[in-house]
Amino acid sequence: MNLKEFGRILGELKLVLVLIPVVAMLTSAVISLFVMSPVYKSSTTLMVFRDQMSSTEININTLTINLRLVKTYSELAKSRGVAEEVIKTNNLNLTPEELSAKIQVDLPGETEILRITASDSNPAAAALIANGVAQALTGKVYKVLSVKNIQVLDPAVPSASPESPNVILNIILAGIFGLLITVAIIFIREYLDDTIRNPEEIENYLKLPVLGLIPVVQIQNGAGKESKS
Repeated sequence: MNLKEFGRILGELKLVLVLIPVVAMLTSAVISLFVMSPVYKSSTTLMVFRDQMSSTEININTLTINLRLVKTYSELAKSRGVAEEVIKTNNLNLTPEELSAKIQVDLPGETEILRITASDSNPAAAALIANGVAQALTGKVYKVLSVKNIQVLDPAVPSASPESPNVILNIILAGIFGLLITVAIIFIREYLDDTIRNPEEIENYLKLPVLGLIPVVQIQNGAGKESKS
């Protein structure tokens, strides 16, 4: 297929090329805005330090211990015991498994920072869960290790905008996907269509020269109407 045929095919079906992507984009917008539930995220940042540590006591060994504690606390934050404590304290209508699924714990690089992120369809609930996990984690550490070495740097606050769905991105992707599907269907249809439309196609496909053409003749009948043959 040469460039001329490519342009002819797209030109004949230009309405379809526009219509299907537009329909896909409108459908994506409706689903994103009215069908999909928004998800809000809130994060609280914690710092782990040595219990009752003064500034003169900071050394490499202390930092190494704290880094290991951060990794231990990140696993403890996702434990069933912490989830049950959060549910009990905040009177949440969730199972420990459901609450744990809403929690994400990150360790930003090789630091003593612990970031707890909660996701929920309600922004206030997301912030409540994140802060609740931080509070329950502090209590669990003190109960198990008898130390108070977790400090909240930034408590979670309700987010003003949802994390997902990303309406604009979904609309753009739907338009691109609709366009690709449309082009694919057009060329599959063209590939399966073996109709010969002009003399050039005879020469290209049959490798035979065109000796002559039968023109369309207009014949006027007795009623004054024209017909083609």
